[in-house]
Amino acid sequence: MNNSNNQQKATIQSISLIDGIFTPSDASDILNAMLRKKINYHNLQIMRITEGNHDDPCNHDCRRLETLKAEVARLREIIGDVRSLGKKMNIQSTIKIEVVD
Repeated sequence: MNNSNNQQKATIQSISLIDGIFTPSDASDILNAMLRKKINYHNLQIMRITEGNHDDPCNHDCRRLETLKAEVARLREIIGDVRSLGKKMNIQSTIKIEVVD
């Protein structure tokens, strides 16, 4: 018997978040705002978790926070490179949403 036939398939939806050509300044504004929002989210998660338990290291949120901060620095370099070339940026971003148990 094939288990894949018996398993329910997850519902997947997509949202086109960013789709267009942007100047380095506009791209910086949009992408940095998104990264700041995610950084703030994880900072709040860490504060919420440690408020109830000061010993909780919040490993997932702390690792994600460091990754996002590194991405901010990387984005700054990319924007600087594109700006120095006098070019624009084509940015495509799709969010995929999958229903899971």
